[in-house]
Amino acid sequence: MFYPFELEKYLEMLLPPRDELLLEMEREALVETIPVVTPAVGHFLQLLLETAGARSILEIGTATGYSTIYLARGARQTGGRVLTIDMNKGRMDRAVEYIAKAGLKDLVEFRFGNALKILPELSGRFDFIFVDAAKGEYRQYVELILPLMADGGILVLDNVLFRGWVVPGSVYDSKYNNMVETLRAFLQYLAELPGYKLSVLPFGDGLAIVRKNGPFEKTLPKNSSCKEQKE
Repeated sequence: MFYPFELEKYLEMLLPPRDELLLEMEREALVETIPVVTPAVGHFLQLLLETAGARSILEIGTATGYSTIYLARGARQTGGRVLTIDMNKGRMDRAVEYIAKAGLKDLVEFRFGNALKILPELSGRFDFIFVDAAKGEYRQYVELILPLMADGGILVLDNVLFRGWVVPGSVYDSKYNNMVETLRAFLQYLAELPGYKLSVLPFGDGLAIVRKNGPFEKTLPKNSSCKEQKE
């Protein structure tokens, strides 16, 4: 977070009250330093998904399922489904439990494994894609995701501003030079993608929102059974 902590807490005060399950997951993430989105980002993802009417939803980076719950709750409103991918088995097992507790089991399909290997195996088109994974691999993810995006589809990537250090002139420890330069180059790459529009929002740790040009058509994944799948 690169803006005042007080502002983040104020923004949270403007959100609808979160249920005990989400609060439990937030406490767990804080104690165990599990990387999850902020409540403001989770709320925004659900709002954006519902506004777009997205039905075919892909998530890369499940962790314990915090953002997955927001996506699945949005999917419940649009008649959609979520496919979520993560390579940490322990966390995905916990995500499966949390999704079940949230009453969303029938709306989420879990794929355990490396997204860079799973993405080329997917067919169909996705209306909404959320990426919250290794920042150094973001461009690799995007290159595999673009062919999977439906016309008018939306791609959201978290943590793209890296505490605000991507801003030229920022002061930070030199050990972060490589990551800062990688993210700067990545954002420039997104900005120059032909056939796509980019907007970057400076909340959370920075959200990049990419929309594929063309008329939006609600789709469903051809091979999505919405049953738990583990490799």
